Amino acid sequence: MRESRLVPGVPADGVHRRRAGVAFALGLAVAVASVALGGWWWHSEAVGYAANIFRPSDLWPTLEGNQLHLAMSEANPKPGAWKPLATDKLLLDDGKPMHLYAIRWPAMDAAFHLHPVVVGKGQVAETLPSMPPGDYKLFADVVLSSGFPETPSAMLTVPVGMSSAALAPDDASAFPPPLHGVRDDATSQPGNTSVATRGGLLGPDYKLPDGYTLHWDVPASLLANQAYSFRFTLLDAAGKPAADTVPYLGMAGHAAFVKSDGTVFAHTHPDGSAAMPAMMLANGGGSMRMEPGSPRAIPPEVAFPYGFPSTGSYRIFVQMKHGTTVETGVFDAQVR
Repeated sequence: MRESRLVPGVPADGVHRRRAGVAFALGLAVAVASVALGGWWWHSEAVGYAANIFRPSDLWPTLEGNQLHLAMSEANPKPGAWKPLATDKLLLDDGKPMHLYAIRWPAMDAAFHLHPVVVGKGQVAETLPSMPPGDYKLFADVVLSSGFPETPSAMLTVPVGMSSAALAPDDASAFPPPLHGVRDDATSQPGNTSVATRGGLLGPDYKLPDGYTLHWDVPASLLANQAYSFRFTLLDAAGKPAADTVPYLGMAGHAAFVKSDGTVFAHTHPDGSAAMPAMMLANGGGSMRMEPGSPRAIPPEVAFPYGFPSTGSYRIFVQMKHGTTVETGVFDAQVR
């Protein structure tokens, strides 16, 4: 049988047309399959990548009268999902399931260090003390059972005329002047202590309500991304180092470094910003803290290792304790 051949300029016969049609159909099928397979692979990779991206917990505050209820979402849920975090997954940090900082925003002229208690499998709660009305930014400092610390944030509005309770013995508050450059339009604020300022910023000596003073050894310059050891000293009413300083929640002091735009919050200890339960897990469960409630006097000085992560304006809240009184000193830092 003579083989059919294609001749330039001569129309193809039926055999070649059929072969060309089959080849085209096969090529189109391969192309479609390749695109479909590529799309499936890309989608699978995207889903896998999304599943491995860390998504922090959300904080959900609810205010009923003066009862603040807080729920958290589980860290890193599936995309689009929300799962309440069981409170039994919270480790006690300094004996507390949560360290809650409530700071009136944006003036930062009222600050509270509170300690909600567990009231259910998925909630903690606190009876709020007397708080000036206004909007508060909440920072909920917790440590998960894995040893991983988290600080979800939310806003809370405290209404005018809210009934209140006394400040709990381990809680603390401060009412400094408004942050420099921020107008304070709120009312019913407790009387501020008289504090010195430098260029509108709070100075190195913060006068406390009972006559004591908290002094900050301010470094000559404050630069971003540089390690510091910030030292504070508690002075008595006579201006001498306080002889009755005792541990506060098992430590010489606590500090919170808060940037004025809310993008930075760090609750730190003399050992640094690492959560104590996480450090204990890393050290085989050994304790690295003083006994809570220890009555023995300790030196009236505390130092916090910290480095500002970015330039800008920060307010620093420092807690120390003498006798049965928890003091909160407030300081401003302009970081270059």
